[in-house]
Amino acid sequence: MTTIIFVHALGSSGRAWQPQVAALGDRFKVLAPDLPGHGETPGPFGIEPAAFEIAELIAAEPEPVTLVGISVGASVALLAALDDPARIAGLVLSGGVAHAPGVALQRNLMRLMPTGMIAAVMSGMYAGGRPDCKPQAREDLRKAGKQAFITGLGELAKLDLRPKLPGLKVPTLVLCGAEDKANLQPARELAATIPEARLEVIPQAGHIWNLQFPDLFTTLLADFAA
Repeated sequence: MTTIIFVHALGSSGRAWQPQVAALGDRFKVLAPDLPGHGETPGPFGIEPAAFEIAELIAAEPEPVTLVGISVGASVALLAALDDPARIAGLVLSGGVAHAPGVALQRNLMRLMPTGMIAAVMSGMYAGGRPDCKPQAREDLRKAGKQAFITGLGELAKLDLRPKLPGLKVPTLVLCGAEDKANLQPARELAATIPEARLEVIPQAGHIWNLQFPDLFTTLLADFAA
């Protein structure tokens, strides 16, 4: 049975993939871990330690896996895939970047905001605009806390995986919501630089759109994984 490993966004948790886990669990082995410092996993958070944890999950599987990441989770997934591409059957990157120097400003704003304000401001986006998902998103953001964002965004600002992408010969699906304006150009860059990649821009979708349009996300992923 093919294994799919989901990598959640910074400030989120593995349960943010509940719609996909529920829909795909009868056809695939599905893993949706909490990254360090998120959900039920002790911290602190770091992009490279998070990628190492995902790489260990990949190595424990008997066959190559399909690896799915969203937002900063896509960058974590990309790092894990670059570590051992032979163990990756397919890679799905949604709203991800290989290089993001512009997040330094966002990091500085986070320094000025208490955790409660971060959770309140960002929970709508993290819930995919769904009121029923906001309490969970708010709880996950509070658990991750302000420091996870300061650390994660600081590391993301320094990260530059672009020189390594031409050597990543793995079937790759790059996804981005049409309303996720900040990540459209990075998505095009990923799709243009990874040799076996294709890009799909999702109309009306925002950044965390696996919750906004769960059936569409699941369908695209299932077709790709199959």
